[in-house]
Amino acid sequence: MVRRMFCGIALAGLVVLPMSACGGDDDKPDPKVAWAAKVCDGVKKNTRKVQAPALDPKNARKSQTAILGFLGDMNDQLSAQATSLSAAGAPPVGATAYRTALANLTQVRDELTSVTASIEKTRVTDMKSLTRALGSHQTRMSGFNSYQGPAKELRANVELNTAFSDAPQCNGVGI
Repeated sequence: MVRRMFCGIALAGLVVLPMSACGGDDDKPDPKVAWAAKVCDGVKKNTRKVQAPALDPKNARKSQTAILGFLGDMNDQLSAQATSLSAAGAPPVGATAYRTALANLTQVRDELTSVTASIEKTRVTDMKSLTRALGSHQTRMSGFNSYQGPAKELRANVELNTAFSDAPQCNGVGI
């Protein structure tokens, strides 16, 4: 009888031991999803909606100030996105996509800073001079319209794309 009980305990141990060894890894969060969640949390925390400038056709200086405010807000948002990405660090996969996203973000932000500084230095006396000042930067500013933010570069990596889709923190975030 003791022999049967011992055999039963030994068999039960053989069944339980392998099962317990397999069960622990499923509870660990996927590092890619955790990284994506960190990025999305940072973007949510540091990004706000930017309003288009209200232009006053009768007051060129006021319109210039509104445009400069808008460009400054855009620059702040780009800086916040860069800070969020840098704070998250490189992802566990897709390092090339990450470096590309940061490089493009930095390039657009630097270009925006340059355009803003140039428009700020422009002496605006009427709407014609403001239009002329803006027109000289039209080509440079058109690049801002086509820039989709770091999401495009990051989501180009299939694994990161899946991680962003799987992270609940990324719902409703432009990434």
